[in-house]
Amino acid sequence: MAGREKTGKSYHAALASASALIGRTFWIGFGEKDPDEYGAIPGAEFEIVEYDGTLASLQQVARAVVTQPPVDGRPNLIIVDSGTLIWETLRDKATWLAQQRHQAQNRTGEAPVGMDLWNKVTAEWNQLLRTLRSHNGPVIITARMDTVTVMDNKGKPTTAKTEKVKGHRNLAYDVDAIIEMPVRGKATLTGARSVVHKLPERMDIDDFDTKGIDWLWRSLGLDKHAAARAQYTEAAPVDE
Repeated sequence: MAGREKTGKSYHAALASASALIGRTFWIGFGEKDPDEYGAIPGAEFEIVEYDGTLASLQQVARAVVTQPPVDGRPNLIIVDSGTLIWETLRDKATWLAQQRHQAQNRTGEAPVGMDLWNKVTAEWNQLLRTLRSHNGPVIITARMDTVTVMDNKGKPTTAKTEKVKGHRNLAYDVDAIIEMPVRGKATLTGARSVVHKLPERMDIDDFDTKGIDWLWRSLGLDKHAAARAQYTEAAPVDE
């Protein structure tokens, strides 16, 4: 869920907790204010995961949350707010480590961030994504958007501008669907993977403020998958 400031991405993440498809909802905040105000949304119900706000603790709470059992056969929802700030903190960590190494070598001036440090922080990001992908249920990662200059095929800037999701460069490839909200009231689905329904590569979502994430989950077949899983569980033999 990517958008500019005040476009409603956190609101819709909280609203998703009201879906009948969802059991419990765990809200993992990183760098953003607590979402207490969204508790006033009709039907919204989520648990704010408390931790010390560090990257190490973030990894720990993510591993703990994905192990929580479903509720009455309904999967839990995990909300991570925000993916942009997580990656920016990791990027700053690489810069800080480079500076520390620079000083330890009695060098002055700006410290270059070596590939070993980029690999280190990227590994931390990938570890978090692997943990979230292991969750047997939906995960919403919020991200910020920014306007960037379009480059030509020779790598030179053009006069054209486009909206880009701010975060790790592979974030768009690591998720199953992206909803962009460049302005409040406008939402565009930019690619979605589903074994049940084939959705357009890019599609404006009319009346998204009413449809919400619940509409997307049902369009991707989550409701049918949940029903099939419940039926299988009910029919499964029980050891005596």
